[in-house]
Amino acid sequence: MVMTVFCANNCDTPVEPEVVDLGAGAGQIRCLECGGDGNWGKFAPEIVGPNCKCIDCKGTGAQLVSI
Repeated sequence: MVMTVFCANNCDTPVEPEVVDLGAGAGQIRCLECGGDGNWGKFAPEIVGPNCKCIDCKGTGAQLVSI
């Protein structure tokens, strides 16, 4: 299943990630911040280090959404 998620600073950027239905109205998508690998350090290694866990997904690479 695919859904439209509006993200970015002003929630004006639509993306269409694949959603895994977890039941009871919950779904799981790849993390919109890190791209799904759980490593945010690749974006600013000189500031946070090369292996910094993503803050949004806590390093899991996934986010929960309601569907």
